[in-house]
Amino acid sequence: MAPRAAGLLLAAALLGAVAAGAQNPQPAPPSPTPHLADSATVRSAPPDTGQTPAHAPGDTLPPPDSLSPDTFRTQLPRLGAPPGPLPAAGRIVFGQDALWTSGALTLGELLERVPGVFMVRAGWFGRPEVVHYAGQGASSVELFWDGFALDPLGRDSAGMDLGQISLGLLQRVEVEVLPTVLRVYLFSDAQTVRRPRTETSFATGDASTNTYLIRYLNRWKDGTGLGVGVEFLGTAAGPAGSGHSNNLTLWAKGSWVPSPRYGVEYQAISTAVNRDPFTVNAINGSPFSIGNPDSHRTDLFLRGYAASRDDGMGLRFDALAGSTSYTDSLPTLARNQLQGAAIIGYRAAHWSSELTTRVRDTSTPFEVELRGATSPFAALTVSGSVAALTHVAARHSLDASLGAEFRPWRSLAFHGAARLRDAVAAPAVLTDTAQRVTDLSAGVSFSSHLADLDVSVARHGGYAPPLYGVFDSLVPAYPSLPVRTVTATFAIRPTMFLSLSGWYRHPLDPVTSAYEPPYHSRLWATFRSRLLPILRRNAFDFTAEVAMEGWGRGALGADQTGAVVPLGGATIFDWRAEMRLVSAVLFWTMRNARGSLYYLIPGVPEPQGQRYGVRWEFTN
Repeated sequence: MAPRAAGLLLAAALLGAVAAGAQNPQPAPPSPTPHLADSATVRSAPPDTGQTPAHAPGDTLPPPDSLSPDTFRTQLPRLGAPPGPLPAAGRIVFGQDALWTSGALTLGELLERVPGVFMVRAGWFGRPEVVHYAGQGASSVELFWDGFALDPLGRDSAGMDLGQISLGLLQRVEVEVLPTVLRVYLFSDAQTVRRPRTETSFATGDASTNTYLIRYLNRWKDGTGLGVGVEFLGTAAGPAGSGHSNNLTLWAKGSWVPSPRYGVEYQAISTAVNRDPFTVNAINGSPFSIGNPDSHRTDLFLRGYAASRDDGMGLRFDALAGSTSYTDSLPTLARNQLQGAAIIGYRAAHWSSELTTRVRDTSTPFEVELRGATSPFAALTVSGSVAALTHVAARHSLDASLGAEFRPWRSLAFHGAARLRDAVAAPAVLTDTAQRVTDLSAGVSFSSHLADLDVSVARHGGYAPPLYGVFDSLVPAYPSLPVRTVTATFAIRPTMFLSLSGWYRHPLDPVTSAYEPPYHSRLWATFRSRLLPILRRNAFDFTAEVAMEGWGRGALGADQTGAVVPLGGATIFDWRAEMRLVSAVLFWTMRNARGSLYYLIPGVPEPQGQRYGVRWEFTN
């Protein structure tokens, strides 16, 4: 009788989910036609990233049959990402569908899908995660949350711990790709229609790895909007060692947008991290501990917006004012920063320009940046930016970049990018001086209905990047020498259900740069039923994916004597399965599925780990 009762209970649960979907129908899939405000071209990305080969997804849903057009309300336009048009090789977009189906828990895991990224973890979920790109250490990534700069204020004031940035509160992530930096623009979620929306999520896994997420969003007739969310990650240390870790993120967002031409918005993001010292079960030698102090960071900011037109074109003005506070369990470390920004821009059918002025009361008190982009005719797109920064101790930085794409045929494109820096790597270190570096890249891409291929050659100059403070006791130096690399990115779609994608990166010169091994590749094989647009009420969808990452022997960095700390080669596999029933999603992920033994920081093994759970989004 027990199996029959379990089967009846499961059938009742499924019927209840379908009935709930019938009462609260989900919006239709996004329209394939991009909106003017999002018409910049986009680089091909791994499968299920919610993007089309030629345009950024609009992310604005057409009215389903149960909603009148009056139900939809204006939101503030996105702020932070370059307005475009942009060369396709210079931008990668992860829309809402990608954030749901990527299997990524944190921003660091999501950025692994960007060609050339080497993501380094400290052994287990909830521990520090950092991204290395083109040998740039802690300067590999720059972060912006709805236009507000997320400056690092941790132990080193140089790099952010991406393991503390969860994806559960975001609607969209855009990555601006330059030869030696990834500028990551995070866009918080918002409700577009006049009805409340709630999401709940629960997941568990190995070593008591539990995550909880609750979000509530609503919008009213007068243009007022509200969003609140709580996300928690708690875990033990797993097979790699011992020591608990808890991450708690609180988010609140209020807005008033009575017209497409003006509005205001306020946000608060609070992240509290409580980490016990991580005691590693060393395979060879005695166990040792990595100290990770408890920390608390709060970002608060207010944004105002005004525009001359309703459609996102023409003249617009944005103003930001906010503060950031950081404290941790080290009694001598407490930082506070005030930040203000004014952005004025103009967008026409074939060109755009934007001037940003940003002030702070810390190591970089003044920054001004000018951006521009144009597509004078269909085959050519050019974009560029130049930024001048003033630091304390009478120091200055200049950072200029240029990108271009020439597309003589729709399926063939030639692209290139350049970055010139005369910049201070660590402004918070008063003795640090400017370094002059030139970085170049060029490539050719081919795209069709069945396949995409891009091959690029890049050269990044010698640069002494800042260190990630969370690992400086284990890897005290990141040497970076001039090196040429070739990167190939591809996607093959033999059917609408199956895709194979990935990237391969290979240095053309002898390498001693940190986390730039002789070869590095990631591959994804994905099956997706894609039945959501077919079945009534989006009743069912299924996704299964196998991912493989491999790299050769290289260098982690250098020790205190200058000797190279070796990086061993490895090949690892990740598995993921996901099933959607109306508005509920059941998922399972397995990291390092074969249990391979490898190290990304000295002496800290990366164990096998799995997570599984359910997400449910519904309208009240």
